[in-house]
Amino acid sequence: MTVRLYRRDPYLFEFEATVVRSEGDWLALDGSAFYPGGGGQAADRGRIQGLEVTDVEEAGGEVWHRVPGHSLAEGLMAWCSVDWQRRYDVMRGHTAEHMLFSALERADPSLELAKIDIDERLKRLTVKGAVDWNAALQAQREVNRAIAANIEVERSAMERDEADEEEVRAKLDRIEGDMVEVVEIGDFDRAACAGIHVMETGELGAVLISRIGSGGGGEVNIDFEVGEKAMEKALELANLSLSLADDMGCPVENLAATVRNAREELERGRAALRELSRLALGALEPREVVGLQVHAGSYPQLDRKEMREAAERVRNAGGVAFLVSTADKADVVLAAADGTGVDCLRLIDSCLRPMGGSGGGRPGFAQGGLPDPSLAGDLLDCLVSSLRQL
Repeated sequence: MTVRLYRRDPYLFEFEATVVRSEGDWLALDGSAFYPGGGGQAADRGRIQGLEVTDVEEAGGEVWHRVPGHSLAEGLMAWCSVDWQRRYDVMRGHTAEHMLFSALERADPSLELAKIDIDERLKRLTVKGAVDWNAALQAQREVNRAIAANIEVERSAMERDEADEEEVRAKLDRIEGDMVEVVEIGDFDRAACAGIHVMETGELGAVLISRIGSGGGGEVNIDFEVGEKAMEKALELANLSLSLADDMGCPVENLAATVRNAREELERGRAALRELSRLALGALEPREVVGLQVHAGSYPQLDRKEMREAAERVRNAGGVAFLVSTADKADVVLAAADGTGVDCLRLIDSCLRPMGGSGGGRPGFAQGGLPDPSLAGDLLDCLVSSLRQL
């Protein structure tokens, strides 16, 4: 049974321990300050006897350390060191996650914490429910005020029934045993947690939410930064907002409204283009190419469904259709009546693919896309030229 030194002192990062078991790349020690991870908090990294520890896991009551290619024998007294900068960064991220969720939950008690991901690369909490930027701003204000107050972070253990009665934030169905480990941040938050945390909120420096995005299935991912990274990100975002405000010709406090107006204007323009494209498609006259009636044209913002329907009408009338819609990329629909000798799939291979596009279908009807919409004219030229080679 490994003595968990990280529970006694999460700030301990150098220690001596005896190798009690060796199995391949894995070592078990009689005592370890290496945190094996859990609940979304990443496991520690570091060195044992100067050799790199690439992973840490808990199994069978022991903490196992992966040390690739080691030759350390059982009974060896080894010098061990945890990667302190990484550990401290993850500790701060974990404490910040507790505080952020607690603040968000106070604003919306229906929120449910789904999972967390805390390591040196990513700090994320995922919730079930809706979180907008107004709620995020209020939560960040609360958390950063608590950071400035330098509240003590305390650990304790209590019985399951007591934790339930005390309304400790916990998923008791996921906790084994009769005792519950609790992390308490003054009056700010009280939650069941077996992870490692800082001693005082002031150690976090600052917390900033950098992204809110869909996690799928009604879940929301909330990415955040802590400490120096949070302050650097805040400067970057502030500078970006000020630069955009200058570009948009408005005071920064009016930037959101100006962007909304621009988006509405853009959508009105796109709607007008779609309508003009529909009219142009309806008025498209065929041209004769090697005896075939060919309907070929490129249209901005045209819906692919409308292109397919138009192409089918041309095909049913005995003709050939090459239709392209351009926006962020180019959508392509090809159709050819039976008996024309035109193989739409072969045209995909001979014209679309050399331009970086792709597609599929059948000889009489195929569709695909080009990543570069500026190539729409070249594509139509290639398709028409291919007919002349029949």
